[in-house]
Amino acid sequence: MVDDNRDAADTLVALLDAYGFCACAVYSGTEAVLLAELLRPRLVLLDIDMPGMDGYETAACIRGTEVQAPARLVALTARTQESDRVLVASAGFDLHVSKPIGCGQLCELAEDAYR
Repeated sequence: MVDDNRDAADTLVALLDAYGFCACAVYSGTEAVLLAELLRPRLVLLDIDMPGMDGYETAACIRGTEVQAPARLVALTARTQESDRVLVASAGFDLHVSKPIGCGQLCELAEDAYR
């Protein structure tokens, strides 16, 4: 989970942990790229509007450094216009999910990543 809103990121990680998934939170694009290289996650939930390296740049960096099977990149964002969806798709994300995400949808994304 990548979001500069620490409370939001930590809450989603706690929910995933409670449902039996191994999850962690980072709070910047730079941290996300470094951790993705180390852990090779199957799923990355990534906020778009972050200071410094935004979600689009972070996604491009993660995609550019992968050696193994690509992570599933999900834009988890408050940006919900059709133009935002087009930008998300062109940036290499697999899915666009609007904030706030529900528990059911969060677990479904995690389960799908491990199939």
